[in-house]
This record gives sequence, structure tokens and C-alpha cells, in this order.
Amino acid sequence: MKILKNSLVLTCFLVLVFSSCKNELKLNAPYKEIPTIHAVLNPYEDIQIIRVNKVFLGEGDANQMAKVADSVNYKQDEITVTMNHSSNTKAVIFHDSVVTAQSGAFSTTQRVYVSSEKLEKGGTYTLTVKNTHTGNVFTSIASPIADVDSVGLPFSAPYFPYAQNTPVDAYINYAPTSSAGTKTNSIYFPPVTNAKIYMLIIRNHFYNEGVTRTYDYVDYVVNDPKETRDIAGVKNISVRFSTKDFMATVGINLSRKNLQDVPGRKMWLVEYIVYAATQEYVDFMEFSKPSLSLNQNKPLYSNFKDNAALGIFTFRSKLLVKKEIAAEFINYYSSNVNTCKYKFYDSFDKIIGCK
Repeated sequence: MKILKNSLVLTCFLVLVFSSCKNELKLNAPYKEIPTIHAVLNPYEDIQIIRVNKVFLGEGDANQMAKVADSVNYKQDEITVTMNHSSNTKAVIFHDSVVTAQSGAFSTTQRVYVSSEKLEKGGTYTLTVKNTHTGNVFTSIASPIADVDSVGLPFSAPYFPYAQNTPVDAYINYAPTSSAGTKTNSIYFPPVTNAKIYMLIIRNHFYNEGVTRTYDYVDYVVNDPKETRDIAGVKNISVRFSTKDFMATVGINLSRKNLQDVPGRKMWLVEYIVYAATQEYVDFMEFSKPSLSLNQNKPLYSNFKDNAALGIFTFRSKLLVKKEIAAEFINYYSSNVNTCKYKFYDSFDKIIGCK
């Protein structure tokens, strides 16, 4: 892990959660090209996206400059982005594209570099970003990590949609035996080689009934689960949570969505998403956190050769599993104190409501 003091640069990183950040600094030294590169790739996904931005100079307000697309984006064909595998297979070529990002400190018009070529799941990759105008080259080396194995609870079969003869205990049910009670729920999965951090998202899908049916979801997120559990002699990453905490969090997140008043809505699907990432990603996330210190001269992260570029090149993996919900759990959404006011239907499309 290498770091570069930010006394010379003004930059922003796009992180996993697609959030934005900014650093406002005075540039006194002569200009040196130091791009910011965000390349967190997943060989198990169909599309790979890399973001490359310019560090910009100017006499005006940096906040206003950041809103100008030309200040943060390289021009079309100004840079090339390629990856070479250690097996000397054909190079992976990234093609530039323009996307609209979420509004924030920087321009919403962003140039990204995209590839749909299949990536190797082992060995090492060398990422090369070259400025065709200046001749400057920026490189970094990283190794893919294995995907999260679809075993454990509740990641093994069956998967949505269930067959009619599926056993009742295969349906997801976090409802306690009594309306006033709670229960402890458990999720576990085997660790991934070279993974140093995990994130678990339980995505609860619901639909809104109205003139037309619309679909939405609310998340319950477990960041960096560390508990291990010995199951049949194998150490697993384990997550335990109470139904009380789960429903309270879901209720809070529902309140933040500004849901429209509808005749009713219904939970119908649970989706489990597990991310696994490398130590480099852990380091990057730590250095990307806003500083709470009085000393704002915070170092910026780089794992590029000679710190020639700021940012990160690494890999992560993802497991996604869809499950159906038990009737008891659907009913619980309709009557639970945290969710009853949102007009959730029970399994018979009736609204139990708050009592």
C-alpha cells in the first residue's frame, strides 16, 4: 500500500457506494499530470467499468470548476486503457463512453472506460492507462479474487422462483412466533481466498399497487462482518441479527424513501448480495473517509507504480441469490410496528395495519 500527500492535487474518488468527495487545496508547484483512476473490477460480472479523471488547475473557484465536464474528463481518445494478464493472453481493451452520474460536487457528465471481455479468475493483471497526447503511462498490478461460494445459509438452492412442491422451511421467514417477540437469524458463508473485507446486503423487494404496479426495495446492510462460525469443521463468515433490529432498520430506511400514498404494497422477494474485496480496497476505503481531524492535510491513496496516479486498481467479487418469502413473514410486514403504517398487504392481500 502506497500513499501520496495531497498538497499538490485536487481530486475526487468514485467509491463502491457511488458516493462523492472533494478536497480543496492550493496548488503552488508546477503542474504535473496526476490522474485519478478508480478501477475495482469483478471477473464474475459481464461489464467492467474504469473511471479516469484529470487533476485540474485554474484561477477560479474550484467548486465551480469541478462542475465543468472538461475540467475533470479527458477528451475522447486522449487516453487508452488496457489490461494484460500474466498468462500473456490477448490484451483487454477498454472503450470510452459517457455516462450521467449522480449529482454532487463534480460534473454529472463523466467519461468512463468500459469492456465486456471475459476476464480470467486467477493470475495477475497489469492495468495500463496511457495519455496519447503527453505519452505519460500509469500502471498498477492486481490479482482477481474468487467469488463467494453459493453454499451456506441461505445461499444454497432452491432459488427464486420456487417450484410448487418446495418445502416450507426453504422460504425466508424472519417473523417471530409471537407478534411482540423477536428471534435471532443467522447467515453464514465460507471465506474467500485473499478477501479481507465483506459486505452483506439483504435487499427486500416490494411492489406498490396503484393505477399501475411499481416496484421498489429497501436494504438491510451489514458492513464488514467479522464473526466466524465453525460449521462441520469449517470456519465460516457468520452474521447474526435479531428480527427486532432488522425491522427497525427496514422501517427507518422506508421512511427515507418518501413513499407515495397507495392503496397497498407487498413484500414479495428477498435478494442476498455478498461482496468480497481485497486488502487494497480496505486501504482505499480508509483513506477515502472524510477527515475528522483538525489537520486536513490527509494523504490520498495510490497503488499505482511510483504513485504516478492517485486511486486504486483491484478486484472484488459478488454473490447474488434470490429467495421467496414465507407467508408468515409477509404477514409480519403488514402488522409490525415499524412497517404497518406503509400499508403492506398480508399473504391474502389484506392490510392488517397498526393495532
